[in-house]
Parts: sequence; C-alpha cells; structure tokens
Amino acid sequence: MLKNLAGLWRHRALFYVLVARELKARYRGSVLGYFWSLLNPLLMLAVYAFVFAVIFQARGASTSPYALFLFSGLLPWNWLSSALTDAASSLTTHGALLRKILFPAEVLPLVAVVAQGVHFVFALPVLLAGLVLGSLGVFGTSVPIGWPLVQAVPLLALEGVFLSGVGLFLAALTVHFRDMKDLLATALSLWFFATPILYALSDVKQERVRALLVLNPAAPLFDAWRDALFYSRWIEPSRWGVLFAIAGVAFLAGYALFDRLRDSYPEAV
Repeated sequence: MLKNLAGLWRHRALFYVLVARELKARYRGSVLGYFWSLLNPLLMLAVYAFVFAVIFQARGASTSPYALFLFSGLLPWNWLSSALTDAASSLTTHGALLRKILFPAEVLPLVAVVAQGVHFVFALPVLLAGLVLGSLGVFGTSVPIGWPLVQAVPLLALEGVFLSGVGLFLAALTVHFRDMKDLLATALSLWFFATPILYALSDVKQERVRALLVLNPAAPLFDAWRDALFYSRWIEPSRWGVLFAIAGVAFLAGYALFDRLRDSYPEAV
C-alpha cells in the first residue's frame, strides 16, 4: 500500500496533466469558459437572496440571512456530490486508458476529486463577496465576518482527503457492480438531508434524531464549514481532531479496498 502511494508521487506530472485536461474539457467550446465557475454560484446566491429576502419576508418570515447560511453549506456539498459521482465512474469511463498505459489506477478517481475541488475554489470568492455584503446587512440581519475564515484552508484539505477516500472506495466497487451509479444517486439524495446543510445540528431538538445525524461522517465537516464561513467562529481543537480522524480513516479504508482489487481493473473495465 505504501509502495503504491509512493508511486502516486512519481506520476504527479501525469496527475497534473489529467486535472488540466478535465478542467479544459468542461469548458471546451464555451464562450465564457472558466467564468462559469463564478457565474453559476453567483446566480445561485442571487436566487437564494431573492427567495429568502423578498418572497419569504413578504410572508412575514424573517429568514434573510438564511440565503448565506444555505449557500455556505451548499458549496462544499456541491463539491462532495460532483466529485463522488465523477470518481465513482472514473475507471469505467477511462477503461481504454487503463488498458493501454501503465500508471497507478488511483490517479483517475483522485483527478475527479481535485478537478471538482478547483471548481469549488473558484466559487469561494462569490461566497466571500456574499459574506462581505451580509456583514453590511444587505441580506437583512447582519452576519459576522472575520479571521475564522482562514479555517477554510485546512477544511478544504480535509474534505479533499475525505472525498479521495470515499471516491476510491466507490470507484473500486463501480468496476464490479455497475448498479453503483444508480445507487449512488439515491444515496446522495438521502445523504444530503442527513447532512447539516438546510439546518444546523443545534437546530435538531429531538436528542435521538440528533444522535443519529451525528453518526453521519460528513456532519462534523459541514458543521465546521458553517462555523468557519457563516458564523465566523473558531473551531475547537477537539473538533479538529475528529475531522482529522474521519478524513484519515476514510482515506485509508477507501485506499485499502481500491488497492485490494487493483489487479482486476484492466479486465473488468
């Protein structure tokens, strides 16, 4: 396992080339190109702001900051869902490449995670602009903004490690069980509602329900994103320990399964 991990570093040039190819392929033939990475989240934020600041307020609901609350959870979720969807099908999609060229197969799901992570990074300035406007009270009740935003850097790395592990796990399974694509779509829909995106864990009053939601490995990560971005709070050291543990276990477990089934990939795809 360690030998194969070292092989990833030796093939880093191939990794960079494939990530660049993924990014270019997405916008090939597009007039706006990479600007779509900013325009899509910008339109999303504008829609949320209109719905919650105008429509809901007209009904007497004071939910204006909820647009930013929701947006700060949806951006990392979009990375999760798109990265896992692409990573799961990465080996079957590039089966011809696996049969013709000798390189570590794990490069392909990791490229999917990193490429979608780049789109996430491109969208962060839109969220930052929204938070600045929110601190000025543009969305209604003022929201705090400060140095806790720098926690986005380690959170970005931790989510990347977590998604890499889950992506490797799904890629290995999808090669042998093609139904995984449909199962994953359903699982992501259920996972979305079990993850604190539309709500905060502290909002769940039923203790049994909250205890079940905490078992979701993504729950601590998204709670941390919300604290760092929306609430502008410093995350406690104990919570960082939990996040490191979840990301590490996810990566090691995913890579262990991927490595175990490695020899079957060229024939199965």
